[in-house]
Amino acid sequence: MLEARGLVKSYGRTRALTGVSLEIAEGEILAITGPSGSGKSTLLHCLAGIIRPESGEVVLDGRRIDTLPETELTGLRRASFGVVFQFGGLVPELTAAENVALPMLFNRHGRQESMNVAADWLARLEVSGCADQRPGELSGGQAQRVAVARALVTGPRVVFADEPTGALDTLGGEQVMSALIGAARAGRTTVVLVTHDNRVAAYADREIALRDGAVLAEAGR
Repeated sequence: MLEARGLVKSYGRTRALTGVSLEIAEGEILAITGPSGSGKSTLLHCLAGIIRPESGEVVLDGRRIDTLPETELTGLRRASFGVVFQFGGLVPELTAAENVALPMLFNRHGRQESMNVAADWLARLEVSGCADQRPGELSGGQAQRVAVARALVTGPRVVFADEPTGALDTLGGEQVMSALIGAARAGRTTVVLVTHDNRVAAYADREIALRDGAVLAEAGR
């Protein structure tokens, strides 16, 4: 469903990706692992259309997306992709429910419909009691589950998760990962997960290890 073909990306003189290629099947949970500076976040951001590679291709359902005009790429991200960042990235001025509803509002759904769907996702992720709280009033684990709900609320085909448990303790990380993977499998949603934690990578169907911007190893589970 989603492919990287020979991706190259540099930041100044530092080569972050050196020709990475991989294929991701629909409904697959893929972990991208490696030490800090290995290129794993850069690879995820290229796949998600957040940054563009210098060379190579990103292909979704046989269609190249890395060369799309920004307006089309933005529309694709809104319709097909969800993203979970390490620190949640929630809007501090909005309540948890409003944060979750935001992607639907951006896609021009009505406010009441958006809030109803947001409430349903908060309940699925067992944080419905936090609906009226703002991010500053949430624990780290609660905030990340709200972020997961926001990523899933539009029914995306792919969720990209960049170190989603990196700021959490062990128990909070396990709760977030269980919620994310359970919801993704129930909806046949593909998950591309970046992590340096072997316990998080163990949730995946397959693991790709990067080092110095290249694929070092690949293993199924």
